[in-house]
Amino acid sequence: AEPAARKALIKQIAANVRRTQAERINENKNPDGSQYEARKTSRLAEKKGSIRRKMFRKMARAKWLKARTTASEASIEFIGYASRIARVSQYGLRDRVNKRGLEVKYPQRELLGLTGEEMNMIEDIVLSSMMKW
Repeated sequence: AEPAARKALIKQIAANVRRTQAERINENKNPDGSQYEARKTSRLAEKKGSIRRKMFRKMARAKWLKARTTASEASIEFIGYASRIARVSQYGLRDRVNKRGLEVKYPQRELLGLTGEEMNMIEDIVLSSMMKW
């Protein structure tokens, strides 16, 4: 295929995968379909009531979750400060909770990862574009 057609195909795949990744993150689900491990409630949160917001509620916005493409590859990535938060959650690392240096080991919550549905979607897009050539 021509480089322009290949780049358009890669851009279409990246945009669709970015959208489905964002939807899954908003649903608080791992790529395998399991729910993220629930947050621990602090003493302060218990006094005020339960935490009602979903985790990572702003992380999936287009401002932080980007689809980047070249003529030969595509990537879905978090940018800026969101990349640090995502890395800690993706791999279950230790991070500071506050500026004084209190560190906590976060449970692993896979933000990015391809699901079976996404693999099928990519395959369908590629096959349909091959039919046009």
